[in-house]
Amino acid sequence: MSRNTQWKVAGFGVSALVLVAALVFANGTPKVHEPLSLEASDREDYAQLALGALRAADPTGEWKYDPEQFLIQRFAPDGGLGMTLNLANFYREYQDAPPERRGEALARLGRTGVLPEAPATYAQARSQLMLVVRARDTFEAFSQQAGGSAPVSWRPVGEVLAEALVQDTPDAMRYVPTEELARWGITYEQARADAMANLRRMEAAPLRNLTLGACALFTNDSYGASRLLLDDVVRGCEVKGDPVVVVPNRDTVLITGADDATGLLTLAEAALEGVQAPRPVDGHALRLTTDGWKPFLPSRESPSRSILENLAFASRVRGYQEQTERLRKQEEPGDVFVASLLPQKDARGRYFGQTVWSNEGESLLPRADVILFVDAALGPDAPPVASVRWDLVVRDAGTLLMPELGVYPERYRVTGFPSKEQLQRWKADPTAMDVP
Repeated sequence: MSRNTQWKVAGFGVSALVLVAALVFANGTPKVHEPLSLEASDREDYAQLALGALRAADPTGEWKYDPEQFLIQRFAPDGGLGMTLNLANFYREYQDAPPERRGEALARLGRTGVLPEAPATYAQARSQLMLVVRARDTFEAFSQQAGGSAPVSWRPVGEVLAEALVQDTPDAMRYVPTEELARWGITYEQARADAMANLRRMEAAPLRNLTLGACALFTNDSYGASRLLLDDVVRGCEVKGDPVVVVPNRDTVLITGADDATGLLTLAEAALEGVQAPRPVDGHALRLTTDGWKPFLPSRESPSRSILENLAFASRVRGYQEQTERLRKQEEPGDVFVASLLPQKDARGRYFGQTVWSNEGESLLPRADVILFVDAALGPDAPPVASVRWDLVVRDAGTLLMPELGVYPERYRVTGFPSKEQLQRWKADPTAMDVP
């Protein structure tokens, strides 16, 4: 398969994201928002308005619009990247606002682009420190774009989420760089303790009962998800079994118990709505264990299983899509092929991820459920020579499939191709009938 054909196959994953987005609206749950109109002309018009608002708020900044990723970047005088503003959420807020309030939405965007000045001392910074909770891949991307350094002070939460230190002012929020902590002579743990104290001093948001044993916390301050870190908030909901949470957007935490089938279904249905709200975070359910928060799915018999599984899968696809675009820009053409995670649906209505392993050159594969093995010599329209479950390949591939260090979501580098005999053994495996 030629590189052009590989890109063609990988491109299917982007269009298939429409299916993944649609899956979270299954099960008859009403939509909170109608789908956004993202025609190219509308996006371009909005981007030019956004650039105008940012330049008016900060005439000294150098702002550049990336239409492919629908984001605006601010560059420092030395040429370094100072800020990245993803426009999708701002665009949604702009569209949702009545015409007479859209100027206010643009003004808020402009203020967001003006970073607060870094405090000279920790004593000045202490009262402004807060913790935000976001999807983990957001901060992994920051580090990878910075060449492995850590421009943001953050730590993983529950494997798929992350907490990060920010400086919060009335007009803007600024991530605290690791070198700033070093300049202040403060460790992350010390700064985190002060940020947690500031979080606890915020106006309390009451827990609302969704049903017996299931609660929700809603805020309008971008720190709703951060309340996940407050044990008294999580324990404030009386649940059956270990606490289980979903943080579908920045202003929402949903809580129930791992042993409560009705509560889990209520949580799952509320999460379906929550991920459609502005500023989504993540669709994974997390369970509080003795080792902290861990990704969680109920038993296959649970009525909530398919919804929570689909929400987690949609978040996984989103993370890989963003990572794929970023890595492809970093790789030289013809160097290493960065494969997509391709969403598919089986005969039973379950979603799973595929990826392509070609015998033409090196590739970086995402962690998928199924690998499609393609022989380039058979031509661009030939079907895969084998479709094999990921666990079977990992069991036997050895050094052909090696983890790529320092990359999240996880990637695997392949530099060769399995033999015909190996492919035949996989296809003949008694469990291979489970492959879609």
